[in-house]
Amino acid sequence: METALWKIEWSDALSMSNPEIDAEHKRFIKLVNDLNSEIMSQQRDKAIVEQIMGSILKDAIAHFSHEERLFAKHSYPEAEEHAQIHTELVSKFEQALKEIQATEFGNVWVQAGLDIKNLLVDHVVNEDTKYIEYLKTE
Repeated sequence: METALWKIEWSDALSMSNPEIDAEHKRFIKLVNDLNSEIMSQQRDKAIVEQIMGSILKDAIAHFSHEERLFAKHSYPEAEEHAQIHTELVSKFEQALKEIQATEFGNVWVQAGLDIKNLLVDHVVNEDTKYIEYLKTE
């Protein structure tokens, strides 16, 4: 498999120009890369995959809470919509974890890993940039 399909590389395009948020996003990227590396390894270990998925879920909840506090502090006008997207992402992450827990390695795991990668990149590039731009104009 082509590694670009699985791996997220940090770049300036993903930067929010906010050191705290960037650090949280970098941790997310590391976890998603770890997840996909484990899923695609020959020695894939279900317990490790579940542990990484649990960490992704835990970090997502903490990170989204941090962002939502920023929204409130700066009266971000799209806060409610963005928070709803966060709720949907957490639900998708929970569903991926349940699917992994309910199955052995196969297409479900592969698709879950790709979906989580794509959801993360899409969210950072298409949603988080909106509030960062708003904060810059404040």
